[in-house]
Parts: sequence; C-alpha cells; structure tokens
Amino acid sequence: MMIRIATLIAGALLSGGAAAPSDGLEGEWRNTKDTVHLKVEPCGAALCGTVTWAAPKQREDAKKGTGKDLVGSRLLTGLKRGGDGDWRGKVFVPDINTNASATVKQLSQVQILITGCTMLGLVCKSQHWHRIS
Repeated sequence: MMIRIATLIAGALLSGGAAAPSDGLEGEWRNTKDTVHLKVEPCGAALCGTVTWAAPKQREDAKKGTGKDLVGSRLLTGLKRGGDGDWRGKVFVPDINTNASATVKQLSQVQILITGCTMLGLVCKSQHWHRIS
C-alpha cells in the first residue's frame, strides 16, 4: 500500500503556480514503474498534474479509495515555485482518499523527485518521475 501511496503522491506533487515552459515541469511524466502518466500544465495561478494513463492495478486501487477512475483525476494541485527553486502544493492520494503536502524537486530536464507528506510531515514518501514529452 505504501508503494501505491508514493506513486500517487508523486503524481500529485506536479501541480502549481503558472509557469513558462522553461520552468521545466510542464509536459507528460511517468513514474519509475511506468504505471501512471501525468500531464502537468498551468491551471489558474499554479501548475496541476492530471492522470492521462494508468495501469489496471493502479486504476483498481484508486477506485477502491475514491469510487472514481484514476484516469482524468487531478493528482497535483496548487504547485508554486518557492524561493529555493522547488515546487510546493498538494498531492491527492486516491487509494486512501486523502491529500498530502507535496514538494517537487527538478533533478534535471528529464527527471523530478516528488515527495508527499502527511501527519504534519511525520510520514513522507518520495518517488522519481521521468519525462515522456
């Protein structure tokens, strides 16, 4: 269950403040196991990450938690760039139907690290994501 949480947390961390393409987060991303794909794009004054594809197991797990399909779900919301260059916002974890605080660190043009924390930062999970396009 913790792996699924980390997968979904990673997805949710990608939303945030409005950004130019040079900011590097806009585009399509996949998790390391290639079981979830997210499209990160501007939404209002932030960036958001919406699931564009998910493997059957991830879709089933999400449906158990929320009653809704994972594809089309907005996992990342309110991502805005902080003074340290990292992005902060919220990540939605569908299989446990909860939101977590999120931090997205861009490691390169093709890789990001998404960390989601719950319980006032006492429980955190991180996951690498890779650019598709």
